[in-house]
Amino acid sequence: MKVDRRHAFRRITMGMVTVLALALFMGTQATSAQAPSPINANDVSILFPLPNSSDMSGFISLADLTDSNGQRLLSDQAFGKFISAAESDDSKIVDSLGGANQIAFPPEIKDVNTWFVAGIRLDLGAPGLAPDVMAKFGQIPQLRLILQPVTRTSGTAVRVHDRAAHIIFSFASGPSAQQETCPVRVVPRIDADMTAFRPLLDDFVSLRDDLTAGKLGSPVETGGPLNVHPGLSGPDQQHMRDRLEVILEKHLKASQVTALAVMGIPKASPEPWIFLAMRRNPASDTVQTVPSPAFDGQAKAQLLKFVGPEQVLPEPKSDNQSEITTCFRMPNTRVGVSTAELLRQESSKERNIEVTEIIADPARSHFFNTDCVSCHTETRLLLKKVPDTVIPGVDVSVLPRSRWNVRNFGWGFEGGTFKPTITRRTATETDEVVKAANQLLIP
Repeated sequence: MKVDRRHAFRRITMGMVTVLALALFMGTQATSAQAPSPINANDVSILFPLPNSSDMSGFISLADLTDSNGQRLLSDQAFGKFISAAESDDSKIVDSLGGANQIAFPPEIKDVNTWFVAGIRLDLGAPGLAPDVMAKFGQIPQLRLILQPVTRTSGTAVRVHDRAAHIIFSFASGPSAQQETCPVRVVPRIDADMTAFRPLLDDFVSLRDDLTAGKLGSPVETGGPLNVHPGLSGPDQQHMRDRLEVILEKHLKASQVTALAVMGIPKASPEPWIFLAMRRNPASDTVQTVPSPAFDGQAKAQLLKFVGPEQVLPEPKSDNQSEITTCFRMPNTRVGVSTAELLRQESSKERNIEVTEIIADPARSHFFNTDCVSCHTETRLLLKKVPDTVIPGVDVSVLPRSRWNVRNFGWGFEGGTFKPTITRRTATETDEVVKAANQLLIP
């Protein structure tokens, strides 16, 4: 039989094209399947619901957490040093009339077992992820535990105390040689240890995927504005709590705790609130309070109160309108804003918006150029002056509305009780983290 070679060649060619097209299609499908879905704000800023009964099995106590070797992430000794530093004279602030206030803890909350995780925040780089900030300060990936004391009262009732602690676990490889030349430097440049941090991020992504797939109970979608984490707000809270504990204990070590912070009040008074930062040396297990760069270089604590004059002490000297730098400028050469101005005197709507917008922007304001009180009051002051303001990225139910609620991310006092609280400042920081994390996760 005579073979039409042209027809045969055409059939072979078409077959090869079909196989090639199928291969390309399958390859595209495989790549698409491997690419992770974008993570959401609630995947990296995880807020627990408010405790409402003495059954705390759905919550994580600081005393519960150990590392992979069974060592407590914060030992009784280290916790005791934290309490001592918080109650030391470094937290004492004296007003112009000689009145003194300092942090004090009731005996029942000096027990590490009473401190529970109110929130978990994953951060790809402190003090900020804006290019100008990273160029000067480097990148310190961190996981931050926000803790608040909860004690049992009569029957099944519990009491949440208006005090908070931040414990920061750093993933840093060490100082870099790239530093500015100046007489006094705020902090050396630090580079990220992504080899250790990336598996932690991957496990938070896996947690999100398992929640979506219903592997921890009913399927949970984590998209939408920041709120109490949807995986912790329903009947499956225990499953997610246990998974979070596994992730924390897998990746965190006591030696990573290099920074802490506290917000406390006097023992028998609802105010003032006093903010204080600390540094920990893991090698010697020492805890030291640190001066705030937003003051005169000596003051360590800052006070906020609403009854009587001198609502903010000491008066901050912010530098958040100057060029980003690690050099410590003298107070009279700094250019910046703080919410002390808005608390001290009545301000216009326009000025209120301008000041709070600068404070809420992590590209301009961070720990090394802005005071603590400003970051803890900007949202409430904005909503007081402009109550119809829409805060992008935060569910309206968790926005602070009362002046007595000075929480950024946790359980704040409002309306005679406590409520889960998230500020605009938290949302803008989280948005930076989400964008950087999704960029990192691209195959």
